[in-house]
Amino acid sequence: MQVALADLSALTYADIPLTYPDLVSWYPPMALETEAEYDQAVEVAKKLSLYDLNPEQEKYLDTLCVLIQAYEAQHPFDWPQRSGIDMVKSLLADHDMSIADFSRLIGVHRSVGTRILKGERNLTLAHMKALCERFKVGPDLFLT
Repeated sequence: MQVALADLSALTYADIPLTYPDLVSWYPPMALETEAEYDQAVEVAKKLSLYDLNPEQEKYLDTLCVLIQAYEAQHPFDWPQRSGIDMVKSLLADHDMSIADFSRLIGVHRSVGTRILKGERNLTLAHMKALCERFKVGPDLFLT
């Protein structure tokens, strides 16, 4: 009775086996060799992490996470390089902030904020400090 990836979207806590041996039969933990196996293991782990698990289920989830981490260690993800301005734009979008909000945050006129976001002007140290404080990130995020 192995779980299929398509079945995960409708999975409820009642569908998750309660004992370790039943969990192993449900979704056998094994070395992850392909991206598809990795993706499925991640989806299973995500779904399990939504629930308050019993000790055997937690032990099983821990085992699955070790397998996921082993795959990730052998297949590091290359994050796409993004410029500091792209990161600012992304943070603004994530926080539903406008150019006017951005300009107020860094203490400049809206036209200056617009020019910064267009790449026509650079962020200053004071701007980066305000961004770091607001978004709780390090300044290195804006230096690329």
